[in-house]
Amino acid sequence: MKFRTSRRPRAALAAAAIVAVGLSTFAALPASAAELDVSDAVLTWGVTNEANSGAFFGGCNFLSAGVAGNTGSSRVWTESDGFYSASAGNVEIVKPNAAGDGTTNPTWGTKCQSPAGTNVNTSATSWSDTKVTISAGSGHVDPATGEASIQWDGDFSVVFYGGLTYWTASDPLLTVDAEGNGTLTATASGYGASMQDTNVWETIAPREITLANLTGVVVDEDGFTVTPDYLGVSAPADAGQVAPSSSNSAYWGSFPSDFVDFQFLTGQSSYWFSSGLSSDVKKPALPVTVGYTATATAPTPTVVVSKTNNIDPLGEVVTVRGTGFLPSGAATTGTRPPLAGKFTGVYVGFGKYADVWQPTASAASSARSNSDVKWAVSAEDIATIGGAGAGAIEVKPDGTFEATLLIKNNYAGAPATGNYGVYTYPGGGAKYAPFETYTPIDFAPASRIEGATRYDVAVGISQKAYPTTASTVYVVTGENYPDALSAAPAAVKEKAPLLLTTKSSIPASVTTEIQRLKPSKIVVVGGPNSVSDAVLSQLDTLATGDAVRISGADRYEASRNVVDYAFGESGATLAYVSTGQNLPDALSASAAGGAVGAPVVLVNGTAAVADAATKKALTELGVTSVKIAGGPNSVSPSIEASLAASDRTVTRLSGADRFEASANINKDAFTSSKRAFIATGYNFPDALAGAAYAGAVGAPLYVVPTTCVPAQVIADLATLGVDQVTLLGGPNSLTSAVEKLTACV
Repeated sequence: MKFRTSRRPRAALAAAAIVAVGLSTFAALPASAAELDVSDAVLTWGVTNEANSGAFFGGCNFLSAGVAGNTGSSRVWTESDGFYSASAGNVEIVKPNAAGDGTTNPTWGTKCQSPAGTNVNTSATSWSDTKVTISAGSGHVDPATGEASIQWDGDFSVVFYGGLTYWTASDPLLTVDAEGNGTLTATASGYGASMQDTNVWETIAPREITLANLTGVVVDEDGFTVTPDYLGVSAPADAGQVAPSSSNSAYWGSFPSDFVDFQFLTGQSSYWFSSGLSSDVKKPALPVTVGYTATATAPTPTVVVSKTNNIDPLGEVVTVRGTGFLPSGAATTGTRPPLAGKFTGVYVGFGKYADVWQPTASAASSARSNSDVKWAVSAEDIATIGGAGAGAIEVKPDGTFEATLLIKNNYAGAPATGNYGVYTYPGGGAKYAPFETYTPIDFAPASRIEGATRYDVAVGISQKAYPTTASTVYVVTGENYPDALSAAPAAVKEKAPLLLTTKSSIPASVTTEIQRLKPSKIVVVGGPNSVSDAVLSQLDTLATGDAVRISGADRYEASRNVVDYAFGESGATLAYVSTGQNLPDALSASAAGGAVGAPVVLVNGTAAVADAATKKALTELGVTSVKIAGGPNSVSPSIEASLAASDRTVTRLSGADRFEASANINKDAFTSSKRAFIATGYNFPDALAGAAYAGAVGAPLYVVPTTCVPAQVIADLATLGVDQVTLLGGPNSLTSAVEKLTACV
């Protein structure tokens, strides 16, 4: 026998044969507006004339449908083997009939015959003209861009020398790019053979190979024919390809390199490139024909939201991209002005909707509560509906749009029940179910306001609390707490953020924030030992009006003066009293006081009785109810007794530790709240600035340990109905366990 095998060393062939190679997966091309679906594609290919030619041994080379069985050795097939088939699943082997007006399926007996019925031979002009056809290919083609992606399910075998060597191609995949370059790949399998040793018969692990490289492909609506690259293509360097010359230039070339590499395993390698044999003229790849009926399928309207999970409850901007939002006759035609009788596009909104919200389900507009909404319309109608200022965006002619939405929890007007999500539905009164989409939004259990320093944290809190401007800004020292503890309720009373500074200079981030807020007044709480006169002068230049200082001979007088400044004119029937010698109790009281409009008055908690100045301040304010924040070690029972009067009640809010006291202060002040704030109970700056924010939004502030949340606090959050928790400070103050609301044990 004279079939040719590898010129490579025998050891290399054997080693390569047993290496398993992963199979490829089908990856569809991106969809486009002109993309068409195909489900009936037929691939027709004769491979090469040599693959349909006479052979020097075994009768002929031929094509067979299906995966060929295992002969167990390098031998010629027999009819009784049952390996040969002209049909298997989607695959058929065909050749022209004798009349030349159709095709026929070759049988075992006619597979080596020409269409005229003569046996093929090894001459340069003899072959059977057999082809393999694979039907039912599916995928997409885009005549507008020239792209295509079609997958077939089927197998065919290429048999040389009557069966001495054969291999199978399975599930071909055709891809073509916009430049007209394509590939036809398949999973190849078979058996390794050797001319030098006919006892060699090894299973070749399946691998993906390139059957054909294609250039100049013109993708039409009904198919195309293209001759694969072969002429002028070089085989792998060590394959044994002869040099091109004037005598072989008409047929010199090679199949793709990975194809040739695979054929070194089968023993057919030299039959797939110019090797100098007389059969070289029959080796060039034959044309590949692909035919199909392409149909345009209306794309399904689809929405992709850039982020849907762990959204910051305080607010995040997300991008919403839609595809497939194309006009669909009367169903997408408006019924009310200003676009009545026209394609009205689609509303793109974030909000809290009822379970049944769809217009096609006859849901009333009240079932859809939007926090932020855009209206995607044709470009020509953007101005008609008010332009970008009114939320107008473009839905392009290809049915795509891009919108940005602000997502936040508990927005103004949010209903008590419903589902948070990004929703789309037709605009202008149209009703069209495919435009009704819902993308759920999941908020993080706790958000965090943090910064590199305590000053930056306070700035972050200010930005959340006052996103535009503030006419008044409070400034206190970030280096010690006494002067500052009474400032938070006062800041809430004046609708002002509370920022921190050092004694001798204003941090750059604080300066920037004040400039953003554009206050007409800045209130500095504390004497020059807390905030220097130089800093006060700098702050004065940042205010459009004046910067004023409120201080006192000591922390207690400073506290009374702050209370008088903020509450002196309006008065207050309730006041919190806390020690000025420790911070946790006063921090929780500051938020509670801010929420209910009550000041925090500091006292010397170890004194025998409340001093006259404190009692006078309470009387002048009109306080009829005093709530002491902290236990007897913080504010003595004798002070408690001395504060009581015939027209004033005194209640103590305390606990076994600072954390339980914080929980009890909040339990007394709040019966319900959608929001809550958490700060460390071991330092004051984050909680102090946060108390002004919490008080402004009427929410409790809990001080907790650094690494966990007391079980009582977790239970109280549930009782209050809290679904938005904000942590104040970075991971060094409150770890990720607090962010996950992990209970202390």
